[in-house]
Amino acid sequence: MLLEFAAVIAISYLVGSIPSGYIVGRALKGIDVREFGSGAIGATNVMRTLGRGPFLGVLLADALKGYIPVLVTWFVFESHGLQVASGLAAVLGHDFPLYIGFRGGRGVATSFGVYAALAMPVSVSLLAVGLFIMLTFRYMSLMSLVMVPLGALVLLVFAILGVGDDYTYTKAVFGAFATALVLVRHLGNIRRLIQGTEPKLGEGGDRQKRAVPGG
Repeated sequence: MLLEFAAVIAISYLVGSIPSGYIVGRALKGIDVREFGSGAIGATNVMRTLGRGPFLGVLLADALKGYIPVLVTWFVFESHGLQVASGLAAVLGHDFPLYIGFRGGRGVATSFGVYAALAMPVSVSLLAVGLFIMLTFRYMSLMSLVMVPLGALVLLVFAILGVGDDYTYTKAVFGAFATALVLVRHLGNIRRLIQGTEPKLGEGGDRQKRAVPGG
């Protein structure tokens, strides 16, 4: 079992590390998206710098980085514990990608992909809530800060209530981890939301300012 955990974690991390946003930025514009906007490689920053088409492509790719490893893990091992290990590793891979110096994204789309593999009905409901928040308030960060913790809460409540065999406390562990990581990775966004300076949907894609030597 130890070797299975090690293999699942390693493969899922490497899949999660595939820097979709970085690759798209290089391929379409020859830029490093980490030099623009928020400095992240996730879909939100891709939309700020490259537009809606690349945003949708990166969003799907980042979600699949969580969905595919977790789903494959279930079909191979039929273990909720290994599924959760796979999901955790995939999200960590996205946030700290091996291939580009461990500077990645914030794990929201990848976490959603993991939710979809762990509990598809829950993920569909989360998608509806996320779209409502995004279209109503136009803050992608607010959507992230609500959607991921809400998914964790639903998984925990379903586990407590014993809603079917698929909703286990093990899966709730992933929700707790994903929530903690998303909150930590969004501390700057939380401060800006409170101050009223957070960029709205499509805003804030300027190149980051760099310090001038001697200035």
